[in-house]
Amino acid sequence: MKRSTDYLYKLTYLSVFTALCFIGTMITIPFGTSKVHLGNFFCIFAGLLCGGFIGGLAGSLGMGLNDIVFGYPYTTYVRTFVLKFLMGFIVGSLFRFLIKKQVKGKLLSIITASLMVALFTFILVNYLQPNSKYTLILVIFTAILTSGAILLAVLSFKMQNISNCLAFSLFAGLSVNVVGEFFIRILLDMTLGVEYTVALKTSILKLPGALFTSIITIALILPLFYPVYNATKKLNKLNNLDEYIKLDTSKPIKS
Repeated sequence: MKRSTDYLYKLTYLSVFTALCFIGTMITIPFGTSKVHLGNFFCIFAGLLCGGFIGGLAGSLGMGLNDIVFGYPYTTYVRTFVLKFLMGFIVGSLFRFLIKKQVKGKLLSIITASLMVALFTFILVNYLQPNSKYTLILVIFTAILTSGAILLAVLSFKMQNISNCLAFSLFAGLSVNVVGEFFIRILLDMTLGVEYTVALKTSILKLPGALFTSIITIALILPLFYPVYNATKKLNKLNNLDEYIKLDTSKPIKS
């Protein structure tokens, strides 16, 4: 009986967040050749509140079905199905893992920033060598991710541990989404016969929209997570975070 009830709860929350992801993808702001939308916001919130699997599946179905309904080609909705699942799953699962294991989020952010700086330095030095096999695109991507990691490390000194774990989880999931968007778009466009240089140019033009959507998502979730969690925890039958989260609604980015 309990198993059937749990299944019903999961199906209900999945349906609600799938609908929110579908609608959120329709709430857009044009941004160059791309757009900024709220689909990622609801996908990640589903992962944070209900677990990585629910979050990933809600984002995959909600945003993927939105692409199909509005007539986007298979290159778009296949990419959406895969990447939005990974994004929601990574953020929701990683956040739970970090706070349950009581990992030091600040230390994690500092280590990540240090590794990214080292990686960027290595790639840049090799790119500047004659006949280098490293591309400018790789340098640019590494520079963007390194900048994000450094910003995360700086902000970690102003946040308490759970908020640091939340910020790191957001950074990890959204980084996978942005990098995946770029490279999978190129590969799928080439399956349609698009030349590599044209596919590469298209991905570059779409990159600012993906990055800005990620920035907006992080900027919204960090201050809203605690109030939303507090308001819904009694209704959320999948919530298993209470013993790990110490709420401080007066300081929403503090744990």
